[in-house]
Amino acid sequence: MFTGRPTPPPGEPLFLDADTDAAVALAEEEADTCPSCGLPKVWCRDPDYQFAFEAEEEQCHATYALAAHRAAVDEKRDDATRTAVQMAARFRKTVEPDLLAGLGLGDGDVD
Repeated sequence: MFTGRPTPPPGEPLFLDADTDAAVALAEEEADTCPSCGLPKVWCRDPDYQFAFEAEEEQCHATYALAAHRAAVDEKRDDATRTAVQMAARFRKTVEPDLLAGLGLGDGDVD
């Protein structure tokens, strides 16, 4: 989301040319991205690549926990409650996730 500068000096615009350029670039990228697979449309819709893809499957354990919980409790709820209930996945109090995981910063140890 582009929100401009929080407090530009008096007489200066909220959005700079660089902000506008970045917003236009993002809009173009989003327009060129397939909403179904998330890849650039130039790849996923090119007949030359029709058989170039393979499926990869992963499981989101947080989504699994939410789905399992919902399946266990929904039959006891009325339709309005099922529609209104919002759920979020959180780590258990006994689990401390590695906050540096996936950042490519080594094993997370800080010297």
